[in-house]
Amino acid sequence: MDQQKRKDEKDRLDKIIGVNIRAERKARKMQRQELAHTLGLTASHLGLIERGERGATPVTMQRVVNAFGITYDKLFDESIDKSKHDGMGSSEEACRKKVITLLHNLTASQLVVLSYTIKGFNAVADEV
Repeated sequence: MDQQKRKDEKDRLDKIIGVNIRAERKARKMQRQELAHTLGLTASHLGLIERGERGATPVTMQRVVNAFGITYDKLFDESIDKSKHDGMGSSEEACRKKVITLLHNLTASQLVVLSYTIKGFNAVADEV
């Protein structure tokens, strides 16, 4: 795996872990400051982790699973519906995020096929 792909995968995992931590915290109606104190972090550092702007260290992840009584699998779960926990609540916004995630995972050749497919849909829509 080349360096850019490793960075992209790390960024993707950082985002997933952060969103899952935030979702779990909000589901438990915890304030960021409260969880940060439990984890031995500042609230601003926890905010960076929750937004996927900074990766959680293995020690922090261990503290998270212990604090919440969850498994590591839950930290890496991409299928959890976070829209009900992240303040958006909009199914349109959740759908948009899902589409963006799917697009980021497509190969270059898949993107070309998708582009032609969309152009075909647009051509049909123009005829109607």
